[in-house]
Amino acid sequence: MPRASLAQKKDFVTKAFCPRILALASPGVQDACAVNGFDTFADLLSPFGQDVLTQITIQDGQGAPYFLDKINVRFTTDFNIEKLHAPSGSDVDSLVKTCAAACGESGDPPFIGSDGVIKDVAAADDISTWAPWYTLFRQQWVGDMQPSEHETFMHPVACMLVASGSEADPIGALRALQTSAAVQRVLSCGDGGTKILFYYVLLHDGRDTAALQTIDLQFDQVRKTLGQNSALLKINTNTDLLGDADAGERVKISSIWSSDISATRPLAAHPEKNYGEMLTMRDVAALRDAVKLMLVRSVVPHMQNVIRVLSDQTASERRGITGRLFSAGRRYLNTTAKTENTYVGNDGEVYYRHKSPEAMLRRLADCSFMLKDYRFAQSVYQIARRDFQSEKAWLCYAGVQEMIGVCKLLWEVQTTKAEFDSIFDDAVSTYVQRTRTPRRHFFAVRCTVVYYELLKHHRFYAFAPGALLRGPSFSASLTALFNEQAAYSYLKAVPRPNVRKFAFYAMLASQSFQKAQMSDLANRCLRMVRVSLKSRPQEQIRADSDDEKSHEKVTEVKSPIRASLDEKAAALISPTADVAPVDKASVTAKTKWAAIDSYINHELGRQSMAAHNFEEAFQYFMALMGDEKTPPKLQSKYLQELLQLFLESSDQPMADDRKQAGAIELSIPSIDPQLARIIMSPELEGEDAMLEWQLDGSIPGQIGGGGGSESQPPRCCSMGEVVAVLLVVTNPLAIGVTLSNLTLECAFEAAGDSTETPVDSGLDISVVATVILEGEQTTMVTVQIVPRRAGSVSILGAKYLLCDILPTFKSLVLPGRRMNDTKEQRMGIVHTPDTTLGFSVKSDLPRLEITVDDLPDTLMSGSMHQACLRVANSGTLACHSVVMWVSHPSFVGIRPPRLCNDEEDGSAEDTGMYVPLSDVKKHERIEVPNVLRDYSTFVLVGGQADAPGASAHC
Repeated sequence: MPRASLAQKKDFVTKAFCPRILALASPGVQDACAVNGFDTFADLLSPFGQDVLTQITIQDGQGAPYFLDKINVRFTTDFNIEKLHAPSGSDVDSLVKTCAAACGESGDPPFIGSDGVIKDVAAADDISTWAPWYTLFRQQWVGDMQPSEHETFMHPVACMLVASGSEADPIGALRALQTSAAVQRVLSCGDGGTKILFYYVLLHDGRDTAALQTIDLQFDQVRKTLGQNSALLKINTNTDLLGDADAGERVKISSIWSSDISATRPLAAHPEKNYGEMLTMRDVAALRDAVKLMLVRSVVPHMQNVIRVLSDQTASERRGITGRLFSAGRRYLNTTAKTENTYVGNDGEVYYRHKSPEAMLRRLADCSFMLKDYRFAQSVYQIARRDFQSEKAWLCYAGVQEMIGVCKLLWEVQTTKAEFDSIFDDAVSTYVQRTRTPRRHFFAVRCTVVYYELLKHHRFYAFAPGALLRGPSFSASLTALFNEQAAYSYLKAVPRPNVRKFAFYAMLASQSFQKAQMSDLANRCLRMVRVSLKSRPQEQIRADSDDEKSHEKVTEVKSPIRASLDEKAAALISPTADVAPVDKASVTAKTKWAAIDSYINHELGRQSMAAHNFEEAFQYFMALMGDEKTPPKLQSKYLQELLQLFLESSDQPMADDRKQAGAIELSIPSIDPQLARIIMSPELEGEDAMLEWQLDGSIPGQIGGGGGSESQPPRCCSMGEVVAVLLVVTNPLAIGVTLSNLTLECAFEAAGDSTETPVDSGLDISVVATVILEGEQTTMVTVQIVPRRAGSVSILGAKYLLCDILPTFKSLVLPGRRMNDTKEQRMGIVHTPDTTLGFSVKSDLPRLEITVDDLPDTLMSGSMHQACLRVANSGTLACHSVVMWVSHPSFVGIRPPRLCNDEEDGSAEDTGMYVPLSDVKKHERIEVPNVLRDYSTFVLVGGQADAPGASAHC
């Protein structure tokens, strides 16, 4: 889609209200056009009516000269003011869908990047390229304007009659065209005091070689008979006269008409069709010169004459205070003036007869506008407006209000916003609310589109959203187009783009596109909103909220749309519940768009699900489930839809790089890896660690078991030992969820092997059958691991079934210490491997199982109780020097240890409270003070080793 410059945006309006010329051709001319691929003679001339360089000086309605540099005209083939079509909502929806289909796939606009809105691109890029379907729609909508009795833009200012020189009687053919039904309809609508210009063309066809000698004589006869408004046109339809024209010239000639059709009638373009197959560049130049000659010598002078005649006839109406008094006296004193000058049409509207002063004023202003005399046209429109308003001719009143605003913006006078915005607001509201014609919506949409294009021409983007929101909303697709353009206008705001308002109106556009069953464009708008909101810092949100309050005080628009804006915001935030209207700025400041973000993810997920794009739908629903501020009812609904999505996609291939095939990594429930613990105790009553014994008898210091520090040796266990993993599981939602078959995903590397092997080759991992979590509940879950082979174990994550349906994986891997040793590491972010949730399995370690029998909970002062401490070595290696540390040694008496198979008959001599020093080897002797509440250690097994499989008690 080519970019539109500012001049092209202005030309769009001038071309929409340019003069029309009725072009009628005889059958011989129609055959010559068909040979070159044209349906009518008007299609043949259409490209040459655009931007015709007149370069002449003409006079306005008051006799003042001004320079007319160029002019645009359009050629039509029929004129019928009685058979008019009023577009309905379904017609508009069909047109918008056709425009969207003609544009192909709707990718993201260029200002949407991976990190959000690229403001520099949004400020510099052309807004017309962001939504090409709107460009097609506006061109098609304005191009399909039909003639109306309240304005004269679509009324032909001239009739071009074309006959072929190969016909037997060219003059008779031209006279027959002059009496045709289309010409008679034009004459019946002629305004008083003016005549329709007839322009006669004699066409010479290159196939008729016999008439080549007589064509000049025939043309002289036509000129003598029909007048000086005649022209001779020669085109080629003979293949023998083409010569050696290359293929490049044929493509260039065909592109002249292809480009014109794409610009004026974009939906009627046929890229594969070739136009002008028999024409040469000489013929193209002849057609261009013929159109220019007709405009400069006939059409423009005729329109000047019409303006001069109408100006004289309406001079009394335009004579200041005298004209006002004369008009008022005529209205109030002459009772027959109203009935003579007005009539009620079939649609119930009040119209003025062609010879009435009001109708002549309107025609005078329209002709001046078409000749680009906007200043004089505006003054005449303002005079006619008073009469239309007093007579309550609301369609005529709205029409002149629209043209007054257009003249103000085309005149390029520095005016304040209130001077033209209130005019267009009055025009649109009058079209919609006061007129009765079935075509009122068409005129209201035309007024909105023209006003918006002129605002873009002057870069008044701050006023564009208000103008678009005032447009009619009888069609969901039309509302979506206007909301989408309003969102883009906020990105063009000065001094900086308003991203928050862009997101809001883009979301409104998405909702309207969804109602119009245009899911692709709805999805596109939601994607833009999602990216723009997630990339904005929170302080920017607060700043935008403050800017919005101050901006709305300056640019407040009096419109019913503004009054219901808060209700729209509330409906979007809670689409399933009835809520009271809320202030849009307060919602943003309090919730920081969390509810809006949830709505966007939900809509995107639903649309992706409907399009069977299950992988993308999972991404949106996974982001949706992480929102803790969603109401409980919506949380339950979202969870049910997520489970239903998995059931529908169970037979579809899942292209996801997850740790576990088929598992989905969700944010619910929350399992914090930093709170996970590895405990080497079967009964979970203690924790193994490597301790450093202090010579002074104080509490031992831990030198191992941290796992994540490089200065500490990793924790280890023996083969067959039970290792318990404690997980802290939290349900962040307000509704209850159930976890089934919860287990761990581990990586096991066998000793002497550098490759990780599956978990079932060296580990036995338990499975927790069911974990029930209520809303916002936190619980601890224990999973046991029994290593069967020597090696190293790393815990990767937890896997479970969510609600007995959805296989879920939760990663428990944490980044290690950040490395800053090399330059590359300091420039980037590089972490060491983390071993917090990992341990090693040794094959050469003893494994002690320690139990205490008959240990009381309480004792009376002075009482004594005998308990038994049993130490059993179930490992494959002997354990030396087992030492017990107690906090209060004066309360404890230790007897000499003995094997469990010794007879407990009391024959062994009790050596007292402590082990004799003579029984302790020199290098094992520990001397500590034995006072109350001092720490102390006792040697349980001294000089001999506790052999594998043996046990002792004391």
